[in-house]
Amino acid sequence: MELSRLPDFISLETVTDNLDDAVFLVDNKLKIAWLNRKAAEFFNTDFESALDQAIIELTGIKKLEGLLQNVFGNGKPLECSYEEASVKVKRLDKRYLFKIAINPIFDNHNLWGALIQFTDVTRFHEMEKIKTDFVSVVSHEFRTPLTTIIVGVEMLKEGMLGDLTPRGKEVLEAIGADCERLSRLIDNLMELSRIESGTIYVETEPTNVLDLVNEAVRPLRIQAEKQGVELITDLPPELPPVIADFNKSVWVLANLIGNAMRYTDPGGTITVRARQRGNRLFFSVEDTGCGIPKEHQDKIFKKYVQVRGSDLKKAGGGVGLGLAIAKDIVMAHGGEIWVDSEVGEGTTFTFTFPIYRGDESVNVPDDEPKEEN
Repeated sequence: MELSRLPDFISLETVTDNLDDAVFLVDNKLKIAWLNRKAAEFFNTDFESALDQAIIELTGIKKLEGLLQNVFGNGKPLECSYEEASVKVKRLDKRYLFKIAINPIFDNHNLWGALIQFTDVTRFHEMEKIKTDFVSVVSHEFRTPLTTIIVGVEMLKEGMLGDLTPRGKEVLEAIGADCERLSRLIDNLMELSRIESGTIYVETEPTNVLDLVNEAVRPLRIQAEKQGVELITDLPPELPPVIADFNKSVWVLANLIGNAMRYTDPGGTITVRARQRGNRLFFSVEDTGCGIPKEHQDKIFKKYVQVRGSDLKKAGGGVGLGLAIAKDIVMAHGGEIWVDSEVGEGTTFTFTFPIYRGDESVNVPDDEPKEEN
């Protein structure tokens, strides 16, 4: 098969200079070896001035250094979340948001450097903000009429407006359950809107791990008993305190336990553990439920994606916001969250928080490996 080629009047430079993305080539010392026209225009430079200059110095983006070292260390293209691979840049009183892609370049199997591509996603970010604001307004508007309905249902159930037939009580129970589900959905939507708007923040303080776990588990024990599921806490004595926002941390742990209960059949167990490793505390929620198929595991921390087990009938009860919010809260603490699961064997969600070491009030870097199951 004959390979196609560029016409004589089109050079590779013509192609790269007409890209909408800013593109750099850097060597393994983070020095610029080449850049296209878009990169030169945006960062207010030219080829001659930029050549051999440190890319961190030219762009002013310190986050680049860590991302490049990640690629150089692994010898693989950058693989991280959208948030971690995004950077904000201010130019001429305008703020831009770029998604960064980094691919290593090898010379005879020796790492030479990397190709860095800046994709402008500012417009998409602004559209996302409009959507977030809309969700926030609608959630607030739903709150008042829903509260009125809930109060009315409770009055009817208590007989304050007259006696009910057995069938009437069943209908009211169903209405009440749906109202509770809608209330939880509204809470999740409002929390997500606060996170995405940047107005959410964590008020960290030294937090007792036993208190945190007990507060999350306590309201769920009765529900577990009704479902015939054993809820176990496994906490070593004398665990050090963590740097955490108590209320938001309780919410994360309770959400993970609630998810586990949804997918665990009667006779199963849910175990909440905490273990110290280095300067991190690892919290885990392990169940003996139906498990999550591999094809769903990479998606479950995204918004509006439900945790679907092997039994798809168990997927109801939410719209897939809980894990997205949990991830944002954990990341705001400087931690990580992930899942390990096998279909038919169960699921374990794990997240980390920094340990309080007496003289620190900020998150410390995580240099510990993820816990193996």
